[in-house]
Amino acid sequence: MHTSRFAAAAAIALTALALAGAYDAAEARTRRAQGAVTTQRGTVTGQSNTQRQRGSRTRDTIVTGPNGGQRSVHDERTRNRQDGVYTHDRTTTFGDGTTRTVDTDALRTGQGQYLVSREVTRRNGETRVQTGDFAVEQTGNGRTITGDINTSNHGQIDYTRSVARDQGVRTVNSSATFEDGTSITRASSGTCANGVCASAGSITGRDGGVTTWEQTRARTENGATLSRDVTFDDGTTRAIDRERVGNGDGTGTISRTVTGRDGETRTQEGEYEITRTP
Repeated sequence: MHTSRFAAAAAIALTALALAGAYDAAEARTRRAQGAVTTQRGTVTGQSNTQRQRGSRTRDTIVTGPNGGQRSVHDERTRNRQDGVYTHDRTTTFGDGTTRTVDTDALRTGQGQYLVSREVTRRNGETRVQTGDFAVEQTGNGRTITGDINTSNHGQIDYTRSVARDQGVRTVNSSATFEDGTSITRASSGTCANGVCASAGSITGRDGGVTTWEQTRARTENGATLSRDVTFDDGTTRAIDRERVGNGDGTGTISRTVTGRDGETRTQEGEYEITRTP
């Protein structure tokens, strides 16, 4: 199922939706995190530095594998709500020195109207460009997005997305229709109450295959748990169970168990530390 094509289309449209949403206008602050996870292949270490200030957020992350190989990510977002301008630039540098960049720009061109462009440069130097015109309309219990996306590799895509809230349940339905008449649709619903968030959804591919998932996240007295089950269109399943236990001082432990589509189970365990300034 060609879900990656749907993801690329949705990435542009969601940028328009983000422009119409609220923004956290907090004062400048820095958050640093580091940790180590032990896997069946060895120990993986990581560290990140996130800086937030009014209208921007920058995050630098470095992950070092068991054999010393590193992958780094520089992610920067800016927003000017008054002018209706949003940018999101992301550069990933792999252990062999190759890079992958994603540059997204959005501009509000009128009331509820947005122009968005997204350029992806792959590790082999190949560049793909996507542009779109979108209209965002507020409804009685949510909002809708409609628009046309022009891509350099899949032609024109008609995109629609609706978000609604009713009695504590948030539902999202979206579709991407391609020039040949085929489409990819996604439907999901979710709710949060008393520290527990549950969601479920499905994706129907251009070939008619359906993938479904269910997920539950819950806060505990000193951490959180997550359980996610995915059933693919061929009947195989994949399950993820994760638990975080904090010590109350910014440190703690994480465990993660993944059961793959072949039935094989892998477990990862690690420690983390988070500091914030000021």
